[in-house]
Amino acid sequence: MKITYDLTCLPERKYQRQDSEEIVALKVFLAGSQRNMVIEYEEPKKAKRRYDALRGYRKNHKLEDVFDCYRVDHQVVITKTKKKGRPASAK
Repeated sequence: MKITYDLTCLPERKYQRQDSEEIVALKVFLAGSQRNMVIEYEEPKKAKRRYDALRGYRKNHKLEDVFDCYRVDHQVVITKTKKKGRPASAK
């Protein structure tokens, strides 16, 4: 093992975060005109893990009033709750 300090040129980070397939699909869904979407997995365990990722994305980007999601066995269901570009007080 070799440890060095005060390097003049630091190496670049190799890892760049990319959105998962579910997050990309969610972004396309929110931009489109569909009202609901179902993502189906082969195992309930994977559905739970991906559901947690979608919930985290929803919370981190403050989208609680834009869409709702829930899990049923091996499926994740996403529904839009508010129309985009329309104020909540307008009728």
